[in-house]
Amino acid sequence: MLLSIGMLMLSATQVYTILTVQLFAFLNLLPVEADVLAYNFENASQTFDDLPARFGYRLPAEGLKGFLINSKPENACEPIVPPPLKDNSSGTFIVLIRRLDCNFDEKVLNAQRAGYKAAIVHNVDSDDLISMGSNDIEVLKKIDIPSVFIGESSANSLKDEFTYEKGGHIILVPEFSLPLEYYLIPFLIIVGICLILIVIFMITKFVQDRHRARRNRLRKDQLKKLPIHKFKKGGILRMFSQSCPGVVVCGGESCLH
Repeated sequence: MLLSIGMLMLSATQVYTILTVQLFAFLNLLPVEADVLAYNFENASQTFDDLPARFGYRLPAEGLKGFLINSKPENACEPIVPPPLKDNSSGTFIVLIRRLDCNFDEKVLNAQRAGYKAAIVHNVDSDDLISMGSNDIEVLKKIDIPSVFIGESSANSLKDEFTYEKGGHIILVPEFSLPLEYYLIPFLIIVGICLILIVIFMITKFVQDRHRARRNRLRKDQLKKLPIHKFKKGGILRMFSQSCPGVVVCGGESCLH
C-alpha cells in the first residue's frame, strides 16, 4: 500500500513538472509585458506605466525601439494611415491609439496591417490601466505584434514631447517576471492531490485494521464452546501451589507454601 501511495505521489510530481514546462512554453506566446521608456529630442527620458494585452507576441529580450506615431483615425477602428518612410531605412514605428468605439483586438490588427511593429492603446478620461483581451479566436490568430495599455495622462505626455514629429522615440522594455499565481496554483494542486492520497491511505488502513480485528475475533458460537471452570474461594491458590512447588502464593491474608 505504501508503495502504491509513493507511486501515485511520484506521478503527481511528474504531472506538476509537465504542467510547469508547458506553462513556460505557452508564456512565449503570451502578451508583452513592458514599460514605456520615452526620450525627447534633447535625450531626456521618462518612464510610463502600462498593462500588457492578453493577446499578441511578447517583446524581444532587448526591447523594442521605435518612433511613436498618432493613429489616424485616432480610434483605429478602420484601416489607419501607415507609418512614414524614414530616409534610407525602413525604421520601426509604434502607433498610439485611442480607446473606445471598437474592440481592442480590431484596433491592434488594423495597426499591424498598416505596418506598425507595436501598438499602444490609451484610456479616455481616466488613468486606470486595463488588461486588453479578446473573445474572437479568428482575430487573435492574425495578431503577431505586441500591444500595451496606458492611461490618458501618459498618452498626453507622449503626444506632447515624444512623438516622431517632435523628434522623440520610445522603447518598450520587457519585464519577464511571472505573477505569483503561475507558481502558486500548480503547487496548490499538487498539495491538494497529496492530501487526498494521504486521506485515502488512512481510510484504507483503518478499514483493513477493522477487517483484520473482526476476522481474529471469536464468534459467539465459538465462545460458547470454550470450557468453563468454576473455582471456590482459595481453590485457585491451592491449585497453583500444587502445580508450582516451592513458590509462595498469597491471596488476601493467607499464604500457601
